[in-house]
Amino acid sequence: MATIAILIGTQAGARLLAAASEREAALSAEAFLLRLPIRTLPAPLWVQCADPAVSGRLTGYLNALQAEQVRERDTRA
Repeated sequence: MATIAILIGTQAGARLLAAASEREAALSAEAFLLRLPIRTLPAPLWVQCADPAVSGRLTGYLNALQAEQVRERDTRA
């Protein structure tokens, strides 16, 4: 039973990821985001979970991951 849902917007459409644990959600969303073309970052994302603390941690982590990818892109340019 999925307790965490993460919706990630892409140019090709939205991708919905579901996970039963915070760790599983973070890993699957991270893997997905790292496969996106870097020029498309930051991608909009929404985390839905019954526990607001979990939603906040995941949102912060995934936004920080994207920000780091964008910074690396900008320093390479």
